[in-house]
Amino acid sequence: MTDGTPKARPTSNQAVIIAVGTELLFGTTVNTNAAEISKMLHEIGIGVLAHHTVGDNPKRLKRTLDIAFEQADLVLVTGGLGPTQDDLTKEVIAEHFALELEHDEEAQRRLTTFFESIGCPDFTENNLKQTYLPHGCIPFYNNAGTAPGFALHDPQSDKLIIALPGPPREMRRMMDDSVLPYLTGRSRYTIYSETLSYFGIGESNLETILLPIIDGQTDPTVATYAKEGECKVRITSMREDADAAKAAVREMVERAEGLVAAYREAE
Repeated sequence: MTDGTPKARPTSNQAVIIAVGTELLFGTTVNTNAAEISKMLHEIGIGVLAHHTVGDNPKRLKRTLDIAFEQADLVLVTGGLGPTQDDLTKEVIAEHFALELEHDEEAQRRLTTFFESIGCPDFTENNLKQTYLPHGCIPFYNNAGTAPGFALHDPQSDKLIIALPGPPREMRRMMDDSVLPYLTGRSRYTIYSETLSYFGIGESNLETILLPIIDGQTDPTVATYAKEGECKVRITSMREDADAAKAAVREMVERAEGLVAAYREAE
């Protein structure tokens, strides 16, 4: 059994992820970012409703943004923040919210320092494109590369979008350094989870055994899923009080283990 750590729960607990890049559609690059972001969001209590992949095409990205915001109030976009002409993610986001792009001095300072640190002589002017961000956004400076990300909240619609760089190493670093702390800091709620592992029981059989606690569940929630050679049960509670969340999960864990023990004894 693996005990979870209580964490702050974000205001929006459902999200959609958009991965931008024509190379993802060609199959020359595997979209690992969506899976990694989904896992990170799940660990802080945010469920992912959908993954979308779109090429470097502003019209298609705009339509995809519209679809994503119909599905959830929180959208995370990865890719398309670089210096080339086909990197248009922030431009499309700014247009979506009717905002201008503004020069960010800290982004330029970091960009200049980065190129100096690697001794790169061929700094081209198009790199400065990365120093412009949508008006009113919260910048997430890139500690593993050059292109900054950002969070942008629209108070009228209460929609929140987060833009992340496409390179997986940069995305992971920005999620850890900036995005996850930002999201968890938006709410007073906490999430607590525990995961149970079972061997020798199929997922469908395990779900049947646990139906007394799965049917009609509200909080805590109980979810079964299969991995190679084993089945797991994740039990999660989201409450204002961390101790109350942990107590609720512990009670449900005892009920689950009791049901499985009774099944094994009857075999």
